[in-house]
Amino acid sequence: MKKYLISGLVDTYRIKVNLFASSPNSAVSIFKQKYPSAEDIYVIQDLFKRK
Repeated sequence: MKKYLISGLVDTYRIKVNLFASSPNSAVSIFKQKYPSAEDIYVIQDLFKRK
């Protein structure tokens, strides 16, 4: 399980949600289940984050 930051457009508002999922595709499908009217859904990568 990994944490993904998912962004989506819901009713003209941009919503960003942290989700735990096994892959980016499953994180997007969880976001779609949570917000069925969401559009323009994508995963935001933490490219510059140190671990």
